[in-house]
Amino acid sequence: MLTALIAPIASAIVIRHDIPEAAYFAHQSEYPSVFALYRTDAGHNDCMATLISPKFAVTAAHCARDESLLSESEPDGPGYEVTIAGLPARIDSVLHHPGNGTDPAPDIALLRLAETVTHVVPMPLYRSKNEVGQVVVMPGWGGTGTGKTGLASEDGLFRVAENRVDQADDEWLSWRFDAPGDSHALTLEGISGMGDSGGPALIRTSGKWHIAGIGSGQDTKGGPEGLYGVEEYFVRVSSFIEWIEKHAGEISAR
Repeated sequence: MLTALIAPIASAIVIRHDIPEAAYFAHQSEYPSVFALYRTDAGHNDCMATLISPKFAVTAAHCARDESLLSESEPDGPGYEVTIAGLPARIDSVLHHPGNGTDPAPDIALLRLAETVTHVVPMPLYRSKNEVGQVVVMPGWGGTGTGKTGLASEDGLFRVAENRVDQADDEWLSWRFDAPGDSHALTLEGISGMGDSGGPALIRTSGKWHIAGIGSGQDTKGGPEGLYGVEEYFVRVSSFIEWIEKHAGEISAR
């Protein structure tokens, strides 16, 4: 059980201070199955989900507790409106993982869509248990910041950072934000920001991206968010395949 996780409060993809910011920019169309759940007061995307079948998406449980989402997705509600790859969709049901009754419930939730999504290929699930040492890619919206200065203000732009999985246990994947000069630092080393909670950590295998993790939080080691040395935690998707498929139906490995 992770106890050092802080609450998500900001939105950013945090990057190396010595790499041009433009190197991290990406087109959202490259990741059409990823979509936002909310808008900030400034109109920027906040909290993320990933389509994993034509009728279901997955996100962090703490992203799926908003009052408007829960009330509008009730059986007699109108459905909660989102946009997936440019087209409107409605969430009509939210299912949080119940946990085991003792430890805190895992930070994962399923979102059922009212209509089948046909214009986007869902993201396949990463099923192998060999994540340690693999490079993950993290797309997200929000302002940038650097490992030298920490988080900056959000700007709504789409960026992608990468990191390497350091540890994996029953529930979590984690990695460290390595500083330039560290032998483990990648060229586009970075971490996601907390407003990008619920977003995916992707591993490429067989020529396709697979969702291996779901953004949950960060251990700041007692300091500010986003600095070199912090550790990021993602829910480990491979540990929840059985639960996902029990409620979302059989999802092929594609």
